[in-house]
Amino acid sequence: MKTLLLLTVLFLAGSSNLYTQKNCAKDSTGLIPLTDLTGKSWRGFIGGLYSDGTNNRPSSHKNKALIQAKNVKALDEKGVISSSGKIVWIGVGASNPRTEFLRFSNQMDTFALKNPALKLINTCIGGQGIQKMNNIDDNYWRQAEKQLSDSGLSNKQVQIAWIETDNTQTGDTTFPQAPQMLGEEFKTLLTTMKQLYPNLQLCYMTARAYSGYADPAIGSSVGKGLLFPRDYLNGWAIKWLVEKQINGDTGYEFEGVSAPLPFVTWGTYHWADGSVQRNDGLQWLCDLDIGGDGLHLSASGEIKSGQIMFDYFTGDETTQAWILQDNTSDVHDDNLTLNNEVSISVRTVDNELIIESEVQFLTTYISNILGQIVWSGNVGNQARIDTHTWANGVYLVRSKAGSFVVHVGK
Repeated sequence: MKTLLLLTVLFLAGSSNLYTQKNCAKDSTGLIPLTDLTGKSWRGFIGGLYSDGTNNRPSSHKNKALIQAKNVKALDEKGVISSSGKIVWIGVGASNPRTEFLRFSNQMDTFALKNPALKLINTCIGGQGIQKMNNIDDNYWRQAEKQLSDSGLSNKQVQIAWIETDNTQTGDTTFPQAPQMLGEEFKTLLTTMKQLYPNLQLCYMTARAYSGYADPAIGSSVGKGLLFPRDYLNGWAIKWLVEKQINGDTGYEFEGVSAPLPFVTWGTYHWADGSVQRNDGLQWLCDLDIGGDGLHLSASGEIKSGQIMFDYFTGDETTQAWILQDNTSDVHDDNLTLNNEVSISVRTVDNELIIESEVQFLTTYISNILGQIVWSGNVGNQARIDTHTWANGVYLVRSKAGSFVVHVGK
């Protein structure tokens, strides 16, 4: 009996390679990422993340997102606004999303400007496709609720969701039918989540990374929905889902108590054509970023995804109202006046930050996201600060007139 048990364990431990195997020769497909298809079409459909063929949120959609962001407040376990409450952000998906959200959460733990009320809970579970998540009674959601409960939180405190998922069981890759069907499944998922999390305000959708390196082994039972080109079509499904809500299609409404869906917008777009660099430089290198099965990310790939998410969410204008400490103001305009004492002008083209003050000796400190002071001094009428050696990102400017956030290189 002991021998039989040992053999069974050894078989299971080594069985992962029976599902898929890595083929580094498949380092590109010739397909163009949605983010590089701005102003262009593929098979008759306009590219870019949004319907106007760009990667920027349309103004009306952005304004609605900002309103949703302002509605995010710290809530107690009953969903009532409370100064001691929490803002819960969940990650939804399977195995790759689980490790990506974990790496992102680790990065957020180092973010010196993070709102102390913000709590990230990783509810992703390996092997769980959208076809399971769309059942409100599925074990996925029971486990998610347990994750929250174990952290002293409740479903009514969940207001933000990050989602990366697919139907792992369908092998349909026809275009445009396959992404259209997946978009309908995304709609069902969002409806399910709205029922589970009544205070859900913002859902950020992320497109899957490249899975073209994965070859199914003989006799493989790997979910066909995980393989190429489903990874590429995943982004199209999200694009059209967001467009339908923007266009006000019936059943996609988010405003009002009885609205069927929460607000949904793009988060990060992780697909790149294997080793071929996107316009922004992103690529997925087989030996470096991809695990032994060709499907899951390696530790390096996980860190890369987590960093992409961290850079995006800490700088995105729709997150600033709730991701930052309550005592900070966000500076996106060229000038901002605080307490009638300080005006600030940010000139990223000239690699220069200009602070002007009516106070002759206004002691000012500037720190990076790790809380490290990168500049300090007394501002007299005007201070011109060279930022060309600073890393792109978010910085906190503090003085007695107030605190505010500036974005360098964004």
